[in-house]
Amino acid sequence: MQIDKDTQILIDERLKNNAPALESFTPQELRALRAKMADTPLELRVDISDVEDLSVKGTLGDIPIRKYFNSSTSDPKHKTSPLIIYFHGGGFVMGDLESHDLVCRHLCKEGKATIIAVDYKLAPEHKFPAPVIDTKDAITKILERAEEFNFDPNKVILCGDSAGGTLATVGTIMSRDNVIPKVHGQILVYPWVDMTMCRRSMDIELEGMILNKKTIKYFADHYLNNTKEQVDWRASPILTADLSNLPPTYIYGAGLDPLVDEGDAYKRRLLSFGNEVHYRLFPGQMHAFLSNSVQLPTSLICIKEMGKAAQTIFSKL
Repeated sequence: MQIDKDTQILIDERLKNNAPALESFTPQELRALRAKMADTPLELRVDISDVEDLSVKGTLGDIPIRKYFNSSTSDPKHKTSPLIIYFHGGGFVMGDLESHDLVCRHLCKEGKATIIAVDYKLAPEHKFPAPVIDTKDAITKILERAEEFNFDPNKVILCGDSAGGTLATVGTIMSRDNVIPKVHGQILVYPWVDMTMCRRSMDIELEGMILNKKTIKYFADHYLNNTKEQVDWRASPILTADLSNLPPTYIYGAGLDPLVDEGDAYKRRLLSFGNEVHYRLFPGQMHAFLSNSVQLPTSLICIKEMGKAAQTIFSKL
């Protein structure tokens, strides 16, 4: 099993500190813990010229969003920029606009695009399908305001990591089905696309890792109302019967991640339907490395590649 040097240092640190398992916390405690982790050292902060907190109206209430635009990387020949709508990870239980603020700042620069991050509702207060409903409403309302938000509605990508990857995946399928306006690509980082938790990588066990099968079950139990929902395509989009005619897809996996087989399997299913798919594995990384660039700088390599992927998709439109 390949382990990246920085990953090993983080694992050793967690073992030394006797870091408790995530599933030992309540959802509210987890959110407070995640909020502490969101603090970025001054020397690692990324300046963006325009960051604005807004909201859109949803079926279940207001949905907070955060818009990132960087004038130094925008194309002066065009009055509008491409758009990446970002959905954060956190097992549907934790995470918010702050937890992935640094990711979005980096992606704004690397993708040369406007980023709009979506703060969808969390479980267990808002169980399935509440985050899906927020996703549908947020994408629809954001795209209705293209002129106000100054982005090109003909250049839109959905992006997300982990649980956010689920929502970006579901949103892309809803777009294909004309349930919401058209999007033109999806970028997924270790997406959680199979709630049945039956794939072999679920058995990856390495003491000190942030995520294992018990943690995933903890998140699923808080998110789903019953086990029958595991096979609802909106919870497990890999089980969608028809995956044809989807836009270009980029998937990034982590080799030490219990979800790694799901991303690989989703790639294979998309390819079997004739879609354009690009897959990149970071073999020595654990789950959640993307949002921990302070301790796991390989995150910055991944974000740079995500930015190039976005630019490639946009260049073909």
